[in-house]
Amino acid sequence: MATVKMPRLSALLDAPAGGVQVKLAFARDEQGIATLHGHYQTEVALICQRCLEQVVVPLDSQCDVGFVESDEAAKHLPKHYEPVIVDDEPLDLHALIEDELLLALPPVPMHPMETCEHPPGYTPDPVDIDEEPAEKPNPFSVLASLKRDT
Repeated sequence: MATVKMPRLSALLDAPAGGVQVKLAFARDEQGIATLHGHYQTEVALICQRCLEQVVVPLDSQCDVGFVESDEAAKHLPKHYEPVIVDDEPLDLHALIEDELLLALPPVPMHPMETCEHPPGYTPDPVDIDEEPAEKPNPFSVLASLKRDT
């Protein structure tokens, strides 16, 4: 499946993603609930939030969906199912898969610490190791003088 059909995901990427490997298994469970087990894999290019360079992140997501006809029926689904309400409209599998991939994106994409460098132009503040840290005044020292006066 191509990510071209996933505009919300594509808008977050630094470069167009390749294809998405999708495995879908539709079934009915022991309670007679129509279900979908999905497994999705791809690699996406994002911007590393540490060095601001491109980082390729593998996405590997699974979901278990229970199809229901109303919000009330969704409340009675077993906890391990994600409810999807079906009605007269056909199910949009592209949107369902895109939702799962969006949820699989890391909140803060970064290279591993060992391979990540600072962005171009970054200069850390010089720190003199031999210099003793300056002693900061205690903001509560004024209160000590008030206590002596009483």
